[in-house]
Amino acid sequence: MSRTNRTDAEWYAAPSSGMARIHKGFKAAFAENHRLADGSFHKYGMSLQGFLHHARSVALSLDGHHRGEEASIFPILAKHHPAFANTSAHVASHKIIHDGLDRYNAYLDKATTNPKSYNAAEFRAVIESFKEPMERHLDQEVRDLEPTTLRMMGVTVDDLKRLPF
Repeated sequence: MSRTNRTDAEWYAAPSSGMARIHKGFKAAFAENHRLADGSFHKYGMSLQGFLHHARSVALSLDGHHRGEEASIFPILAKHHPAFANTSAHVASHKIIHDGLDRYNAYLDKATTNPKSYNAAEFRAVIESFKEPMERHLDQEVRDLEPTTLRMMGVTVDDLKRLPF
């Protein structure tokens, strides 16, 4: 549907449904990396280097997503919705997730530089080290964008029109 033809209800539904779709993709991508870490990436025509490159692209995408949220989405919502303020749990969760991504990227750096050092159990342990807080955050962010919550917090349709959903 065109953004210009949306009803108020559709404007209020767009952030949670859009974010749910994006977050589902991140959860699936990290789950796929965890599953393929055992070397089964070869079944899909990937070499170890190809798999490591793919794994890094997932981390870069999540990092870019969080940067975009903090620069473009959170400031608009924070005026009404404290869950998106600079000092909010969402911003704190981003930090925890990015600490995990730092470990993830460091492991990818090590394995890319020295492919013989790659160990599926180690890589899976790195993913598992931040999986739960990442998934909890992704789910909570979607809940905080539910239409009833946005309305209750005083977010307006004009505010929603400034969001990329």
